[in-house]
Amino acid sequence: MECNPNMIDSLFTPRRCIMHTTQVGEIVRGNRKLFLHKGAWHKFRGYAYSQMHKIKGKVNSANPDRAAAIDKFGYDVKFAYHIVRLLDEIEQIMVEHDLDLERNREQLKAIRRGEWTLDQIERHFEGKERALENTYASSSLRHSPDESAIKAILMNCLEMHFGSISDAVHREPSVERLIRDIQDVLARHAS
Repeated sequence: MECNPNMIDSLFTPRRCIMHTTQVGEIVRGNRKLFLHKGAWHKFRGYAYSQMHKIKGKVNSANPDRAAAIDKFGYDVKFAYHIVRLLDEIEQIMVEHDLDLERNREQLKAIRRGEWTLDQIERHFEGKERALENTYASSSLRHSPDESAIKAILMNCLEMHFGSISDAVHREPSVERLIRDIQDVLARHAS
């Protein structure tokens, strides 16, 4: 419900990329658009800022392939990839109320191959961020998640997996039984 980009992405994974699912998984996937709301803008932008901060700092990586890419291109192409991906995804969410993870894949592959300069990444980030502020203001996407609908799905999934929730709920013993238990304890300790 908080629109963490990693969690939202998993709900919108293309069908052909899903190797295993369950009935519960299909219910959640079938209702995935309920999790989309304008709060996603703040999360996605925050993640993009984080990636931009890392790319500008040219954080060295223990991964030799990433370190080689940083040496070759002068910046970490993986961070650049995520910056562009996050901004493209949030635009789709706010405009279309949906998410196609494969839409900009050729653009993203080009970034991973180092075909964009750091200057291009920075300009793209700045321009897209400004445009997305306007998109956010005009988006008809709901402002917050539909908590009652999501909770209803959760309850349905829990019951599907565990059985009737009412059977699983622990009921407090009656007052009479508590009084009897207290009296038994007192009687044992009184002697």
